[in-house]
Amino acid sequence: MQDAIFLVAEDYETFRYVYANAAAFKILSLQQTDIGKNIEDVLSPARAQIHFEYYRKVHASQTSIEMIENIETESGEILGEVVLNPILTEDGYCHYILATVKDITEQRNKDNMLQETLQSLDAERQKGISIFENNIHAVFEFDQQKKIVNVNAKAIEITGFSKEELLVQSLFSLTVENQLVATLSNFEQALAGIPIEFEMTLYTKTHEVVVFQVNTVPIVIEETLTGVYAIAKNVTTQKKTEWLLQESEQRYKSLVANHPYGIFVFDEKGHLKNANPGTENITGYSVEELLETSFIAMIIPDELEKISYHFHETITNNKSERYEFACHHKNGQLIYLQATNIPLVLHGQLVGIHSVVTDITEITQAQQSLTKTKEELEIFWKNSAVPIFYIDAQGDILKANPAFEETFEFTEEEMIAGKGTIIPKGMKSDQHNILKRILKGDTVKSHDTLRVTKSGKLLNIISSYSPVRNERGEIVGATIIYNNVSELKKIEKELQKSQEKYRLITENTLDIITLMDLSGKIEYVSPASEKVLGFPEHVYIGNSFTQNIHSEDVLHLSDRITALLNGGKPIPLDVRYLHRDGHYIWMEVSFNPVFSNGEMIQLFTLARDVTERKKLQSEIAKMAFYDHLSGIPNRRNFDSKLEKAFLQVDPSSKKIALLMLDGRKFKQINDQFGHDAGDAVIKEMARRLQACVRPCDTAARLGGDEMAVILPDIDSVKTAIDTAKRILTSYEAPFLFNGYKITMGAGIGISLYPDHATSEKQLIKCADLALYEAKKSDRDAYQVYE
Repeated sequence: MQDAIFLVAEDYETFRYVYANAAAFKILSLQQTDIGKNIEDVLSPARAQIHFEYYRKVHASQTSIEMIENIETESGEILGEVVLNPILTEDGYCHYILATVKDITEQRNKDNMLQETLQSLDAERQKGISIFENNIHAVFEFDQQKKIVNVNAKAIEITGFSKEELLVQSLFSLTVENQLVATLSNFEQALAGIPIEFEMTLYTKTHEVVVFQVNTVPIVIEETLTGVYAIAKNVTTQKKTEWLLQESEQRYKSLVANHPYGIFVFDEKGHLKNANPGTENITGYSVEELLETSFIAMIIPDELEKISYHFHETITNNKSERYEFACHHKNGQLIYLQATNIPLVLHGQLVGIHSVVTDITEITQAQQSLTKTKEELEIFWKNSAVPIFYIDAQGDILKANPAFEETFEFTEEEMIAGKGTIIPKGMKSDQHNILKRILKGDTVKSHDTLRVTKSGKLLNIISSYSPVRNERGEIVGATIIYNNVSELKKIEKELQKSQEKYRLITENTLDIITLMDLSGKIEYVSPASEKVLGFPEHVYIGNSFTQNIHSEDVLHLSDRITALLNGGKPIPLDVRYLHRDGHYIWMEVSFNPVFSNGEMIQLFTLARDVTERKKLQSEIAKMAFYDHLSGIPNRRNFDSKLEKAFLQVDPSSKKIALLMLDGRKFKQINDQFGHDAGDAVIKEMARRLQACVRPCDTAARLGGDEMAVILPDIDSVKTAIDTAKRILTSYEAPFLFNGYKITMGAGIGISLYPDHATSEKQLIKCADLALYEAKKSDRDAYQVYE
C-alpha cells in the first residue's frame, strides 16, 4: 500500500485538514469535501481526541513524533507507522503538521514469524543438547579430522578423563593399537556420511581397556557434513563374558579332541554317533570305520549282556556307569578296555551318552596315559580362569589353583592350614549338605550359592562338585569348580529393577502402549486401554492392530506401518479408535520399531487421546474464516468463495453476481448510541442479509459496515436485482436497541461476470464503483455497474 500523506493546519484551538493524497483518503475514509474541515468534524470523537492530543504535542514541542497505530481501512485493519512532522515558518512558528502513515502490517507479521522460528530453533537445540548430555551411553563428537570436539558426562565417567583432557585427544591416542586400523576405517565411512555400527576398543585414563559398541550419526549442517556423533555403549563386561564362554567351549572341544582316552558319543538310544581320535588308538579302527560298521561286532559275545546292562542303567537312571569289557582290536588281538558311561543331560532330559574308554591291556600303556592326563590337567589347573580346588572327605581344602587365590585373596597355604574360610556365616549347612551328596557319589552341577573373600566381599558363585575315588572306588574327596557370576547377578538385578520401573510406567500412564508382531498381531497392551477406550486388555491381545479402528483410517494406518517395516521413518498419525460406548475417540499414534541384534522383531506404539486438540483445531479453523462479531464469513472466506465461483462457472451459460453493500449513517449511530449499538447494528445487518440469500450464496462482512454477497451460477441480472431489493426491504424495519428505535439503511453496488469483468479483482472494483453511485442517493438504493 502507498504511504498515506496528509497535511493539517493549526486553526486556533483545533486543527483542520488542508491536504491529503489518495492513500490518505482511503485509510481515513475521507471524502473530498472533508478537506478544510476540522478533525473533530471528520473523525469519531474518540479518535479525534487522540489525534488532537498528538497534534498539540507536536505543535507545542515543534518536534516530530513517531507512533504505531491500529487503523481501520476499507480492506480491514492494518498496523500503521505514523510520523508527525512540524513545518516551521522562517520565524520558527509551527503552522502546519505533515503526517505520514506507512503500512507495516506485513513487516510486523514477518518479525513475529521470525521470532517464533528462532524460539522453535532454540527449543530444538535444547532438545539436542539434552539428548547429548543425558544419554545413558557415552557420546563423542568428532570433527572431520577425527578430533574430539565434545563429549557427554557418561564418556567422562567411563574413560576417567576430564572433558578438557578428552578434547585434546584424538582417535590415534585413545584407540588400542591392534584395533587402530579397523577403527580409523570405520570412522572414514562415518565421516563420509554413512551411519554404521562397529566395536571400538579404547584406553581409559588408567590404561584399562574399554570395549564400546558404537553407532555413528552424521552431523549435517546446511547440507554439509561437519562431523559425526559416536554413541558408544560400554560392552566391556559383556565381551569379557563372551570371551570366557568361548574359552570354556574351546577348552571343552580341545579336551575331547585331545583326550588320551577313547570317547564314544552315543545318542539317547545307545546308537553310536561319533568318536574322538583316541578310539582309533585303542581299537585300531578309524572314526569313519567305527561309524560305518557295527560297534557290536567288535564285542565278544559273552560281554554283550554286561554292556547292555550298564547302558540300560545309564539311560534309565541318568547316572554314570563304570565297567570293564573285552573286545577285538582291528588286527585281531584281544584287548581289555575300561569304559565309563557318562549321561549327557540337558534341561533334565537325557540327550546322549559319552563313553570314555581306556585300554587296560598293558599296565605301561595305562601308566603313560595316566601321566599324560595328569600333565594336561595340571596345565588346565594352573591356567584356568575360574577357581578350582580339591577337598578331602571332611571338606578340608587340600589344593587350590592360582585363580582361586586371585578370586578369594587367600593363598593355597592359608587354606590348607585352615587359616581362612570362604563360607559366609550362616551358610555352613549349605556346604555340609553338598558334602553329604558327594560322599554318596553324586555329581553336583551348577549349584547357585554365595562365598566370601578374605576382605569380606560377598561373591555370587555357580559351583560344580565331582566326587574323587581312590583305586578301590572309595570316595576320598571332590574336585570343585567355581564360576564367579557376581557381575552377571548385578546385571540381572538391574534388569529386574528396570523392568519393574517400566512396568509401573506402562500401568499408570494414560497413554496406551502397544506391542505387536511384524504381522500386525497385538502381543501386549497397557492397562490405559481400559481407562481411555473402555475395553479391557484381553480384547486386543492376539487380534489385529486394525481392530476397533475407524474404517476411514484403516488404510492410512496400514500404509504408515508398511512404510515403517520397509525402513521408513516413524511419523505420528491421528486415528479414530472405537470406545466401548460406541463413539470414536481421536488418538495420536506414534510408531517405533523394536530391534534385536540389528533385526526388527516388533513394533511399539504409543497412542494419546487428542480429542480436545481436534476440537480446538476445528474452532481455530472456524475463527480464521468467519467474522467474530457477525458470525458470517470474513474477507478471507469471501476471497476463497469468489475464487471458487470463478473456477466452477461456465461463462457461456451462467453468470456470477457480486453485491457490495455499505451501511448508511453507521458513524452517526456510533456517535449517538455508542459502539455497543454500532456492534448490534452490524450483527442485525448481517442476520437480515443472511436471511435474504440462497443457501448456495455467500454473505460476508468485509470490514466496518461494509458487506458483500456472491451469487454464483445465476441466469441473468434480474436475480441480482431481486436479491438487492430483498436486502433493502429487509433493512426498512427499525431495529430496537436498549429501548431505542434505530433505523438502518444501505447502498448496494452490483457487477456481473462475464458482463462487466474478467477477473475477481475487476469484478470487485466494478461493484465498488456501482456502490459509489448508489450512495449518492439520499435514500437506500442499488446500482448496477454501467
